[in-house]
Amino acid sequence: MRLSNRIHTIVDAVSSGETVADIGTDHGYVPMLLIKKGISPYAIMSDISEDSLSKAVATFNLCTIDSNPEQFRIGNGLEKIKPNEVDDIIIAGLGGMTIISILSDDIDKSRSFRKLILHPRTHSGELRYFLYTSGWDIVKEALAQEGKFICEIITAIPSEENYRSPLYEKGDIRWNYPLAMVNTDPILFIKKLKYKLYAIDEGLSNLSKSKYDQTDTIDRLKKDRIYIIDLLSTINSDITG
Repeated sequence: MRLSNRIHTIVDAVSSGETVADIGTDHGYVPMLLIKKGISPYAIMSDISEDSLSKAVATFNLCTIDSNPEQFRIGNGLEKIKPNEVDDIIIAGLGGMTIISILSDDIDKSRSFRKLILHPRTHSGELRYFLYTSGWDIVKEALAQEGKFICEIITAIPSEENYRSPLYEKGDIRWNYPLAMVNTDPILFIKKLKYKLYAIDEGLSNLSKSKYDQTDTIDRLKKDRIYIIDLLSTINSDITG
């Protein structure tokens, strides 16, 4: 069975001996690999319907992994996971706003777990903003290529504070491209930044032709452009330095 770099990167975020619950598990590849490699002694797989969950059951049967029915749970978000039941919660492949909804549905339960391993398909900036202001510390950023997509994997742990004032506004580009990403795969991060830079330049070009006053938007994009260029310069210095 050939698994993507994204799956392996999520697996790498789990420390040896940690138990996990994989929310929206789909085929159950992450918990399967965690158990086969001896990283996790126990894994719960949760999904929204019996049909969805049957794919994870099939994966475990195919790989001849010992399991029991209690490990496969039909439910929405964390509703079938007890507080403190596992060490790590994995939510991968869903939109950032959906992940926020799952975690915010019962903040006390969400904060009872030692670690969150999150892969948002979209709205990663909004997710980081939510984590910071709702009492989590982002301790690791990782990138992984999957097809044409560069996936972001965020690892967060509960902070000592349940709420913190944001470092900057919700829509600030620094939530989407945090400085900590400099420590991820430099090649992938450069590709990601160059794509964003292209999008900004295209946006500035289009706005310059508008018949309406776009001064505020143009000024914001110019600031975003400077930030992206500074990140690219930092990465290039690290590579050459």
